[in-house]
Amino acid sequence: MRPSDSPEMDAAAAAGDTGPQFAQHALESLFEISPDAIFVTDARGVIRSANSRAAELFGYTTDELNGLAIERLIPERFRSRHPSHRENYHAHPRTRQMGAAINLFALRRDGTEFPVDIMLKPLETPSGNMVLSFVRDVTEQHEAHELARQSDLQLRSLLTSVSDYAIYLLDREGYIATWSPGAERIKYYTSDEIVGKHFSRFFTHEDLERGRPAELLRLAADRGRIEEQGWRVRKDGSRFWANIILTAIRDTTGELTGFAKVTRDFTDRKRAEESVMLQLSTALLGSMNVQKLLGAISVSLREVVPHDCATLGLYDSGSGTMMVEFLGPEEGDGRTRNLSIPIEGSPASESFRTREPIVLEPLQGSACKPEAIRHLTSLGMQSACCIPLIQRGEPIGTLTVASRLERAFGQREVEMLLQVADQITMAVSNVMVFRQIADMRDRLSQEKRYLEEEINLENRFEDIVGESGGLRQVLKEVETVAPTDATVLIQGETGTGKELLARAIHRLSERNDRTFIKLNCAAIPAGLLESELFGHEKGAFTGAIGRKIGRLELAHEGTLFLDEVGELPLDLQPKLLRALQEKEIERLGGSRPIPVNIRLIAATNRDLARMVEEKQFRSDLFYRLKVFPIFASPLRDRAGDIPTLVKHFVSAHSRRMGKNIETIPHATMEALCRWPWPGNVRELENFLERAVILTRGSVLYVPLAELETKATKATVEVEQATLQVAEREHILRVLRETKGLIGGPDGAAARLGLIRTTLNSKIKKLGISRSDYM
Repeated sequence: MRPSDSPEMDAAAAAGDTGPQFAQHALESLFEISPDAIFVTDARGVIRSANSRAAELFGYTTDELNGLAIERLIPERFRSRHPSHRENYHAHPRTRQMGAAINLFALRRDGTEFPVDIMLKPLETPSGNMVLSFVRDVTEQHEAHELARQSDLQLRSLLTSVSDYAIYLLDREGYIATWSPGAERIKYYTSDEIVGKHFSRFFTHEDLERGRPAELLRLAADRGRIEEQGWRVRKDGSRFWANIILTAIRDTTGELTGFAKVTRDFTDRKRAEESVMLQLSTALLGSMNVQKLLGAISVSLREVVPHDCATLGLYDSGSGTMMVEFLGPEEGDGRTRNLSIPIEGSPASESFRTREPIVLEPLQGSACKPEAIRHLTSLGMQSACCIPLIQRGEPIGTLTVASRLERAFGQREVEMLLQVADQITMAVSNVMVFRQIADMRDRLSQEKRYLEEEINLENRFEDIVGESGGLRQVLKEVETVAPTDATVLIQGETGTGKELLARAIHRLSERNDRTFIKLNCAAIPAGLLESELFGHEKGAFTGAIGRKIGRLELAHEGTLFLDEVGELPLDLQPKLLRALQEKEIERLGGSRPIPVNIRLIAATNRDLARMVEEKQFRSDLFYRLKVFPIFASPLRDRAGDIPTLVKHFVSAHSRRMGKNIETIPHATMEALCRWPWPGNVRELENFLERAVILTRGSVLYVPLAELETKATKATVEVEQATLQVAEREHILRVLRETKGLIGGPDGAAARLGLIRTTLNSKIKKLGISRSDYM
C-alpha cells in the first residue's frame, strides 16, 4: 500500500482504522480541546452531549449537563421566548451567527449571568436531526465596548457643554472631520455645513496668501503641538481674535492620522489690551510725569473692571516690604497715598509668592494681617483682587483693585485683569525706569554743580607736605585705615589739614573711583542742614520749588566728609545715626526709602568727649563716629616741617602769580619757625601768599612786623586754651597706645619724655579719667 500524504491517515491505517472511524476520532478531539463551549441538542432542546469547556464555563459536570434542557442555561427573562426560536430554527435549519447585533446572556449554575456570542449549526445523525451550538464568553469584549461607549458619551457631553471653545478634528490634509456646539457658536457654521470642508476657510486673506494654514499643519506635525493667536474669519465674514491650539494625532505606530484643534474667541481681551495700550501709549508719549502715567493706568483699569480703589505695589528687596502707591489722583488720601506695608501676611505677598491672582471676599476678617490691609479697609473696601506683575519671568510687584461692594470680583473680572497685566507690567517697568533716570539726572546734575564748586575752591594742596615724626605717625594711621570701610574721626585744631587727611583716606580706599562729597556743618544754617544732608522733594516745605539730592545720596558708593561735625544740631544727630546704621534715608517730604552706601569721615576741632559730658553731643553718635580716631598735630608740634611748607607755598603762589622768587632769607625762615602759628598751616599759607604778593624781586619779602603785633594777650590766651586741648588729645592717644600703662620703659611717661609724677599731674589737671582711654 502506497503511503498517503497525511501522517494522521497513515497512523489511522496502521491502527486498522477506516476513514469514517478516523473522522470520528478527529471530531471527538476537536470537541474536547475547543476554547468555546459546545453543546449537541435534539429537537426538544435536550442536551445530548457537551464538552469540558461547557462544563467549566457553566459550572456543571459533563454528566450533569447531559439530559439537561438547554433553557436551564438561559436567563429566566429570555426562557419563555426560546421554544419558539428553537422550533423556527428546526423548521429552517442553517448555520447562524448570533450575538453580533443583540445582547445575549447565559446563566451559570450559581445564578450569575455573562454575555455570550452563539453560533448554531444543524447536524444530521442516525438518531435524527441535532443542533450543534458553539457558545463563546465575551465578557472582556463586552466590558471594553461598554468602556468605549461611556468614554464616547463623556466626550460628547464635554464637547456639548464647553460652549466657549471650538473643538474639532482634522484629517491629515486639514479637512474637518468633527464639529462641536462651541465651534458652531463661535464660527457660525453648522455641522452639516462644515464637516468635510478644509479648515483654511477660517483664515484671513493675508494668511492665505502667505500659506499660513499649511504652515500650521507642518509645524504641528513636527513639534506635536503649537499655540498661537491671530485674526480668524467667521461664516458671515466678520473677524475675531482667536487663541488656537493645534495638536498632532498619531497611531500606535507613530503614523500621523490627523489633528485636534481648539479655538477660543479672545476678541474682548484683544480690545481691552488695545484700549489699555492706547491710553498708556498716549500717556507715555504725552508726558514723562509718573503720576500722570499711574493715573492713565487707573483710567484704563476702570474700563476693564469696575472698582473703587486701585493700588500698585512694588517689592523692595532691601527692606523686604511692598512700596504701595494709590493709582489716580482721587484715590487714597493724604496719609496713605504712598506707604510701605509688610510683605508677609498681606494679599500681595501671597500673589507675589505664588504668581497667581488672589481674591479676598470679604476683605475684613480674612487671613491677612490687619496692618497689611488697613490702607484699604480704612477706605471702606469690602472685597479685593490682587494680580501679580511678572517681568521676564520674575515678579516685580502686584496690582490690587478693591471695591466697597461684596463679591465684586468673579472669574470674569480676574480673567480681564490677567489679560491686561502684561501691558500694566510694561507701563510699571517704564515708571521704574523713568524714576531711575530722573533720580540719576538730578544726582548727576547736582554732583556736577558740587564738583564745579569744589574745583573753584582755593584748595591747592597737591600733597601733604612734611617729614616730622608726628606727621609720619598720622600718615601711617591713614595708610592703615584707608583700605577698610571704617568710620574715621579726625580731630585737631583749625587749619591743621583735616580735610587733606580725609581726601588722602578716600584716595587710598577702594572707593577712590567714586565721588568724595564734603559738607561743612558750621557753614550752613541749622534750618537748612537737614535738607543738605538728606535732600527734599518738590513742595516739601516753603521754598522747595524742585527736588534736591542730599549729600548722603550724592555720596552713595563713595565717601562723605562731614567737616566741623561738632556743629551738627542735636535734633539732627539721631537721623544721621539712623542713616549710618540702616544704610537708607528718606528725602524731606518723601516716603520712599533710598539706599545709601557711604564711607563716613568726620572732622572736628572741638572736644566731642567733653560735649558728650555736657549733653551737647549724643554719646551714641560720638561712639559711632569714633571707630578710628586720628589726631592732626598742630603746626607748633611739628616745627621741623615749617621750612618745607614755606618753600612749598612760596613756590606754588609764585607760579600762580607769574613771579620768580628764588631766595628766602635765613633770618626770615628762623622767624617763621619761631612763630607758634595758632592758625596752623592755613595761617601759614595765607601769610606767605600775602608775602609773595608784596615781593618785588627774586628775594622773598616777609612782613615780620605783623607776626610781632599778633602776640597780644588775647592771642596768648587762645593759644593756651588750644594747647591744652591738643595736649589732652596727645596724652590720650599715647595712653591708648600703651593700654593705660604709665610707668616703665614702654609706658606713656617714657614715650612723652616726662617723669611719671609729672604725667600724673598733667592727667589730673586736664581732667583725664581712665574711661577716656580704656
